[in-house]
Amino acid sequence: MSLQHWRRRLEHGNCQITEPVSCPQGKLKKMKIKAVRTSLYDIPPEVERVDAIQTFVSMEFPFVEIEDADGVVGTGFSYTIGTGGEAIKQIMDAYLTPILLEEDASNIDRIWNRMWMDTHWIGRGGIVTLGMAAVDIALWDLMAKRAELPLYQLLGGARAAVPVYNTDGGWLHLSEDELVRQSMEFVEQGFKGIKIKVGRDSLHEDVARIFAVREAIGQEPYLMVDANMKWNAREAIQLACRVEEAGLFWFEEPIEADDVDSHVALREKTTIPIAIGETIYNKYVFKEYIAQGTADILQPDAVRVGGISEWMKVAHTAECFGLSVSPHFLMDLHVHLSAAVPHSLFVEYIPSLDPVLEDTLTLKDGHFSPPDRPGHGILFDKQKLARYQIF
Repeated sequence: MSLQHWRRRLEHGNCQITEPVSCPQGKLKKMKIKAVRTSLYDIPPEVERVDAIQTFVSMEFPFVEIEDADGVVGTGFSYTIGTGGEAIKQIMDAYLTPILLEEDASNIDRIWNRMWMDTHWIGRGGIVTLGMAAVDIALWDLMAKRAELPLYQLLGGARAAVPVYNTDGGWLHLSEDELVRQSMEFVEQGFKGIKIKVGRDSLHEDVARIFAVREAIGQEPYLMVDANMKWNAREAIQLACRVEEAGLFWFEEPIEADDVDSHVALREKTTIPIAIGETIYNKYVFKEYIAQGTADILQPDAVRVGGISEWMKVAHTAECFGLSVSPHFLMDLHVHLSAAVPHSLFVEYIPSLDPVLEDTLTLKDGHFSPPDRPGHGILFDKQKLARYQIF
């Protein structure tokens, strides 16, 4: 029926709808979940990755496929750096899948809150949140596929490309010469920034390495350092005071992530921007950092905060307080989230999924562009994945 017809019926007080309202191509139909399939892989890193507190020995990769009644499949995933993957899969199978099979896949926020509350006694972070993240990512992938949109456009579409910085050559075990050489190579390849790890046994070594890289790459490329929570406030302040002249773009995870008060002390002693977030598992801790003004750049990891839903909430809250976001790890997913919001800074280059992908991201003028395929557009090679399957 025409718009004029409905207007005439409303004008005469007869507004009962007697004909169904159609949805173009069925995009807005309910999405009843028909099946949930989980699996677990263990993908070895292509290079040795060592920081101040740990070695990245393997990437356990819990994986979930959520299929709706029309046969559309959304894929989601989580990760660990060597422990806990089997427990995450068990949580998805025992506690999260039953919730999904009772729900409409389009009710993503409702599902997220059910998962949060139904597991609150054992959850609120850690392996439960990592399992929730895999489910939430799959639901958003499914939603975007149903809408026939790339994920970044469904979430906001603020930009078409995002700057990239390289972490995958700044590892702590490298000698100073190796660190300098790789940093120069990454600048020549077009990366907008370089991040190096700090936290060696000697503070003098850290200082020397920072200034050596800065001298080698020049003043233009962004240089960041990451301590991976190695120090207390006193030690972090010592390092910050000694490298003020290096022009660091940020000082990342200098102190234990749950110790907000120590970050307050550090913030009062340095002009170097403080970045924090990869080891924060919910929006409430991010709120404390924002409220106390102790961080300049938030680095939520969509897996560690429980998925895309929570990542976006953290990002929008940061924007309200004039803070930037720069997500941690998982560049293939985070390129979408960074492109969805206007106040994101970078995507972090660590090609952890490249060994199991059909198609990888391409650096162009120092930027990554999200795939223009519907959903998150990450194309997993099933044969390559099968080599690393555990369950």
